[in-house]
Amino acid sequence: MNEQEELMDNLLNVDLEIIDIVRVLHQRNWDSETMKQQVGDLLKIRDEMVEKLTSFDGHDHQCDCGHSHE
Repeated sequence: MNEQEELMDNLLNVDLEIIDIVRVLHQRNWDSETMKQQVGDLLKIRDEMVEKLTSFDGHDHQCDCGHSHE
């Protein structure tokens, strides 16, 4: 697995973790400050990964799917 594929895999894992935490928060009527902070931290990590992922290959926004992702 190359670095870009690994980053995409990690991004998916972070997304799933965010979803799980938001579900728990929703069930608890959004009353956990710790979980809210955890979501904020994960969103920052996710944003950094997306930024790094979009920076691969300079300005080439093509993947193997054939669509432009500009």
